[in-house]
Amino acid sequence: MLAPDLARGFMLLLIAVAYAPVYTTSGEAGGYGRRPGGSFLDQVVSFASTLVVENRAFPMFGVLFGYGLVMLVEGGRRKGLSEQESRGVLRRRSLWLLVFGTVHTLLAYTGEILAAYGVAGLTIGLLVFKPHLRLGRVLAILAPCYLVASAIMMTVLVNDDGTLVQPGYATGEDWVLRLIGVVAGPIGNTLLFPMFVFVVIGIWAARKRLLDRPADNVPLLKRLALVGISVSVAGALPLALAGAGAFATGDLAYGVLNMIQELTGVFAGIGYAALFGLLGLRLAGREGPGTRLLAAAGQRSLSVYLFISLAIALVMNHDLIGVGDAVGKAGAVGVAVAIWAVAVLAARVLDAEGRQGPAEVLLRRLVYRGARR
Repeated sequence: MLAPDLARGFMLLLIAVAYAPVYTTSGEAGGYGRRPGGSFLDQVVSFASTLVVENRAFPMFGVLFGYGLVMLVEGGRRKGLSEQESRGVLRRRSLWLLVFGTVHTLLAYTGEILAAYGVAGLTIGLLVFKPHLRLGRVLAILAPCYLVASAIMMTVLVNDDGTLVQPGYATGEDWVLRLIGVVAGPIGNTLLFPMFVFVVIGIWAARKRLLDRPADNVPLLKRLALVGISVSVAGALPLALAGAGAFATGDLAYGVLNMIQELTGVFAGIGYAALFGLLGLRLAGREGPGTRLLAAAGQRSLSVYLFISLAIALVMNHDLIGVGDAVGKAGAVGVAVAIWAVAVLAARVLDAEGRQGPAEVLLRRLVYRGARR
C-alpha cells in the first residue's frame, strides 16, 4: 500500500526533527511545553516545529500502528490462522516491541515510542478482535481520561524550568535515568499522551479501508484531511505565537496553551494520514524517484527509525560526539534532516536489492519462530 509507506517515510523526518533538539544543552531549545529561545533562526524553527511537528508526528505513527494491527490480523486470517493463532502473533509482536524499546531506551532515547506500541498492542490493540464493537464508545471513555492526564502533564511542565536534555553515558546517574526511562517512557507515552486514542482511530480507519482502498473513500479522505489539519494548526498556533513572543503569557496560561496543542495533535494524526491517502492515490502507478525513496523508507520504518535515533544520539549526545553542546534548535534540525536523508538513501539501496531492513527481518523471525506465517 503506497499511502502508508509514503506517510511513514515522511513522518520519520518529523520524528528526527522532534528528537534532535532534545539533545541540545544551551537551555534555549524549547519545545514540548518549554519556551523557545536562541537566535532568530532558532525561534523560527521552534515556531514551525510547534505548529506542525511536536505532538503531531507521534499521533500519525500511532494511527498507522492501529491500522497495521488490523492488516496484520486480516493477513493472518487470509493465510488460514485461527483467532487464537492471530492473538498469539499479536502478543509476541507486542512483547518483542517492548524488548526493542527497552534496548533502544538504554542505548539512545529515553522518550522512545516502540515500547509504547508494545503496550498498546497488548491492551487496546485487542480491539481488532472485536469487529462489531463501536469504537466511538471506546473514544468516549478514553477522551476524558486523557483530558485529566493532559492537565497533570501541564502542571508538571509549568513547574519545570529545565530542558529536555537526554542523559549521557559516563556516570552512574546517567544509567539510573536510562533504567527509569525503561519504565517511565512507555507509561508516559501511553497514559499521559493520547496513544490509545491514536490506535483506536487507526483501527477505525482500517475498518473503513481508508488507506488500502483510497479510491473508494476520496470524499471522506478529503474531509478528514481538511478538518484534521485545520484543527491541528488552529490548536497549535496560540502556543507557537506565545513562544514567539507575539503576546505575553504567564506560566499557567502557557501550560494551558501547551495542553491544547498536545490534544489537538490527535486531529493531526488522522489529518496527515488522510492527506497521504490522497497523495498515494494520486501517485499510484507513476512513482518518481522521490516517491520511491519515501516508500522504501516507509517499508523499512522500524530499521530507519532505529538508525535515525541511534545516529542522532551518537552525533548530538554530550558524552559522544557532542554536537548538541554547540548548536541551537536550528542546528539540531539540520543534523536531523541530514541523518534522515542518509537513512532514506540506505533504505532505497536495500529496496533496489530486494532486501528488507535488518530490524524488520529480526522482528519477523522472533515473532514467527515456530509458528505458521
